[in-house]
Amino acid sequence: MRNRIILIGAIVFIGFWFGARATRPVNKKSKTQTARELWNDPRSRKARKKLGKKIAKAAKH
Repeated sequence: MRNRIILIGAIVFIGFWFGARATRPVNKKSKTQTARELWNDPRSRKARKKLGKKIAKAAKH
């Protein structure tokens, strides 16, 4: 009887586990698309521009 309860509990847990994972969105972006989005991000553009100015200033001295 105890083994049957453990077995039913394990089946319920596995069913809950797969049910919880089934509702997650699937990410189907390619690595190049992700890299392109990160490159075109306004914050990273601003950071690259600031870094370029900093390097240019350091090169003058």
